[in-house]
Amino acid sequence: MDTVLEMSNMYPEHRFVMSNLEFIIKSFIKNSNCVVMREAKYDWEGVSEKFEPDISLLCGLRRRKRLCYTDVPRFIAEVLSDSTEQDDRNRKKDVYAFVGVEEYWIIDWRVPGGRVERYLLDDTGEHYILHDIINGEERNDIALILFPSVKFTMEELMEHVGEDIF
Repeated sequence: MDTVLEMSNMYPEHRFVMSNLEFIIKSFIKNSNCVVMREAKYDWEGVSEKFEPDISLLCGLRRRKRLCYTDVPRFIAEVLSDSTEQDDRNRKKDVYAFVGVEEYWIIDWRVPGGRVERYLLDDTGEHYILHDIINGEERNDIALILFPSVKFTMEELMEHVGEDIF
């Protein structure tokens, strides 16, 4: 119930970024064994709680336990908001590394032009190393590190953010 309430209080800009990233990735992986999902539920062995990342890319098998996937996605992105930023940067990041998510993005739509922090698992597979930070005002191209053919502009990712569309 709390999760539903939290999602209903999500800024429209947060939703725009999630939708944009989902659409962009889907357009590149059509003929692959991967699927991009928005707010899919995961229940991983060795983790006491269930997680619902904003965007995840799951490749290969898609095993489930009731409503939750039990496989580990290769890529996860969390879009920051004031209420979830500390959790996204700390607890979630640690859990995603623990279960073996290879690439983790933190996306901040609140920064002019947007910002993406891209992390990769280190050689031990236990911690993330900051790969780079892409600021929308400095650089226009961006790609998934593990899937470099999934390439797009920051403008595409931030489409409708900051617009008065009503």
